[in-house]
Amino acid sequence: MARREFATGLGAAVRRGLRPHSPAAYAFAILCVAAATALRLATDLIAPNAVPFATYFPAVLVASLIGGVSAGALATLLSGLVAWWIFVPPRYDWFPVSTDQIVSLCLFVAASVVIIWIAEQYRIVMRRLDEEEHYRQVIVDELGHRVKNKLATIHTILRHELRGHDKIWDSVSGRLRALSAADDFLVKSDINGVDLRQILEMELQPYGSTRISLQGEPVLLFAKLPAVLALVFHELATNAAKFGSLSSPDGHLAVSWRYGTDRIAVEWTESGGPSVRMPSRRSFGSNLIERSLDGFGGSAKIEFAPAGVICRIAFPRTKAPSAPD
Repeated sequence: MARREFATGLGAAVRRGLRPHSPAAYAFAILCVAAATALRLATDLIAPNAVPFATYFPAVLVASLIGGVSAGALATLLSGLVAWWIFVPPRYDWFPVSTDQIVSLCLFVAASVVIIWIAEQYRIVMRRLDEEEHYRQVIVDELGHRVKNKLATIHTILRHELRGHDKIWDSVSGRLRALSAADDFLVKSDINGVDLRQILEMELQPYGSTRISLQGEPVLLFAKLPAVLALVFHELATNAAKFGSLSSPDGHLAVSWRYGTDRIAVEWTESGGPSVRMPSRRSFGSNLIERSLDGFGGSAKIEFAPAGVICRIAFPRTKAPSAPD
């Protein structure tokens, strides 16, 4: 656990960095220069005439990434002084110097300025990404809260209006619970993985089980892929209930999946519903289905066959996250 916490803290430091102009940032810059000096001294044992400033470029880069512009500038200044004093002939003396040595020092400073500028641009981008991620999480949490409140309100209204109609209420309330469970699933993560069948059952529960068949071996999915697949299956199920096989009493839906070493293939097949025609224009739902898996290296293709919609989905298998120490 301690190792995991250290790794998490280190990752956060790399991503967010230290506060610019802080003592910690300057101390980190000094540490980077010290590490670069130690490495250059070790190199000296093998190649005494190696480039004096070679190990200091990474020191400037790391100091700039973590500590900001001021830390990078301090690392550049210290690196130049230390390398000049120890590794530029005549060693442990400031003079005499040659034109080549002055040019070498100037090139080091110029390259360091470029490195600091690039590192600062990276820090700016990462800060913006962190802000966007925080904003997105706030919005997702707020939307989840609002959806749950709306479902609770709908649940209360329907329960009041359907009093005395127990059979209808049992059917409606079950579907509302299934929709609520699906919404909860989208904002939660499970380090133990989510079975593909569980995702399908969750999305298809509101439509009953007599007209739906699921066939496939257990497949655990991890990270963000289960939530994206839940959105895809939800869109397919909604369209099937509105226009496809689930809109007809005689309709049937079959979902099967198989997997190889590194990829999983899912086939969604509707039959027995209204006759299907190719739509005149692409809908938002179709675009959502076919593009949602692009970021995972997957694909989804919809075929509007006359007997019913067929959707073929393929995506890589995701790996389980490392267990805490």
